[in-house]
Amino acid sequence: MLTYSQSQLDIEEIAILFRNGSTVCYPTETLYGLGCSANSRAGIEKIYDMKKRDKEKNFTLLFKDIEMINNHCILKNQETELIQEFSPGPFSILLDIKETSAIDNKIVSPSGEICCRISSHPFVKLLFNYIDFPIVSTSANLSGNKNIFLFKTIYNSFHNLVDCIIDYGDIAESLGSSIIKNTENEAIIIREGDLSSRSIEDFYNGKS
Repeated sequence: MLTYSQSQLDIEEIAILFRNGSTVCYPTETLYGLGCSANSRAGIEKIYDMKKRDKEKNFTLLFKDIEMINNHCILKNQETELIQEFSPGPFSILLDIKETSAIDNKIVSPSGEICCRISSHPFVKLLFNYIDFPIVSTSANLSGNKNIFLFKTIYNSFHNLVDCIIDYGDIAESLGSSIIKNTENEAIIIREGDLSSRSIEDFYNGKS
């Protein structure tokens, strides 16, 4: 298992790990995430197993920017506007996947949706300078357990399960990203996270 500190990153080697389907524990602006390439079935299966997560529940995916999202998903005008307003940051949105996407269908919902987010964390932004595909981002904890904010606890929990851990130290308490689904009439809040549902609803309704 490889470990990189914030001051001693080998971003090119980390990018190779993602390209090869390895699993990585890495920081985001909300929580530490467990991830791999979104088209690596082996990596995805491994993350389901290490989290003890119900395999009917899908993962959030991180994208470099809205252009990368558009390469994989069908974007309506309202969805584009929501992403542009609240991204990058703790904002995730359910979108219909395009048939041409190489994202593994293991993480596509039965209705053909994936959960998309653009991260503002410096590590993730740097990583996307070296890879051109979305990555899995699910919180580094056991499914159903509380979020973990101490790096020592994260390390002790996952160092023998993942292929690589990125050490950015302890993180501030977080609820994770807010998840929404856009419909013809409203933005449905699937999960309330660090971004308040009021700010999303106000923007959607043209009040801000």
